Amino acid sequence: MKFNLVDSWIDNVAYSHSRNANTGYHYKHSLKMFCDFIETSPEQNSEEYEKSSDRDFKRKYASYVRALISSLSPKYAVGTVSEIVVAIRSFFKYNDLPLGHIPSARRKVTYHNRDIKKGEITEILSISSVRDRAFFCLMTQSGLRPVTLCRLRLKHIQPDFDKGVIPCRIEVPQELAKGEYHAYFTFMGEEALNRLRDYLKTRGKMNPEDYLFTLQGKDTEMSPKSPSHSFRNKITKLKQKGIMDFREDQKGKPSDIRLYNLRKWFRKQAGHAGPDYTNFWMGHSLGVDEHYFSHDVEMHRKQYAEKAMPFLRLENATPTDTEKIMQTQAEEIKRLKAKLNNYDIVIREQVEDTVEKLRRELYDVPFTKSGFSKPEFRKAVKAMIEEIFEETAMIKELLKEKKAQNHNHIIAEKKE
Repeated sequence: MKFNLVDSWIDNVAYSHSRNANTGYHYKHSLKMFCDFIETSPEQNSEEYEKSSDRDFKRKYASYVRALISSLSPKYAVGTVSEIVVAIRSFFKYNDLPLGHIPSARRKVTYHNRDIKKGEITEILSISSVRDRAFFCLMTQSGLRPVTLCRLRLKHIQPDFDKGVIPCRIEVPQELAKGEYHAYFTFMGEEALNRLRDYLKTRGKMNPEDYLFTLQGKDTEMSPKSPSHSFRNKITKLKQKGIMDFREDQKGKPSDIRLYNLRKWFRKQAGHAGPDYTNFWMGHSLGVDEHYFSHDVEMHRKQYAEKAMPFLRLENATPTDTEKIMQTQAEEIKRLKAKLNNYDIVIREQVEDTVEKLRRELYDVPFTKSGFSKPEFRKAVKAMIEEIFEETAMIKELLKEKKAQNHNHIIAEKKE
């Protein structure tokens, strides 16, 4: 009985782990890289084992793998090389082919994705198609992996989506989870829900089994590569316009801005709800805590709405943005108050100067035996006192009006 050695290997990996298309693709690609390096085929490797001793075979092929590691290490990150070696070892293991010593990599992150900014996300959304805008926004507010989003169906967001419930629950069944280790759920905010509605309107009537995202003009499942390529095109355009700045792709060195940065942004902003909730919504394993962590949907919904959603807003101000605005307004109010106090001081000084002037005029009234009579003096004094009161009243009224004007100005600026 003949069978394809490589396909059989991939099917058995899927059987024992998960039927993930990406895993099969990367495993095949890694094995091809190894076979091209030693200029053989998988079938030739298997046939050679039948013709040689166990000891010689495992030593020979272990040396080949170590040589490949030496060849790849200067070009690729440690994690990338390690993933290639894992695939090669898997092929040998599933085909009962022995291998000698292969060094284990000391895992470290060589190339970090930088944090993407909220303003950069909104710029990307502004130049995206209606489908990509929905995809990017949904990924940003749910934390879902691109491959998971591509496999979601309408039924996975019902009935919340149909009812317009905010936050809207997204159900991820076990077969869609990475590694298929367990089912979980997450949520989307109002902005993601509205963007998704706009996109689904372009699809016409849909059934619960229909994919949320499909190839343009078709009903077939969309590949995760499609939004990834689209995202790269958008950020490249924004970089050319001077709106974004990032390290671009080089051989063996990925860009520090990629589609997964949206998921990273979710992790950072939703982190206000606590690490356990965030990891659960992102489909991460909680280890032994998985058995004790509550899966109560309404409790999660409340936590997401109160602790995560306010920080995941894209179009409206987040609590952090609001705090900055309030701080700016407080500083402006402080400045206006100081200005108002200066007005008080100036007007107070004007009142004092006027009173002092009138006082001097009163004492300088000529009064001698040959001058004013007592009735005339009283009349003059009375006139001067009345004049003082009139001018003082006018100044006080002016001060009152000035205070009212400044108070209204402060209130108006605070509302803005």
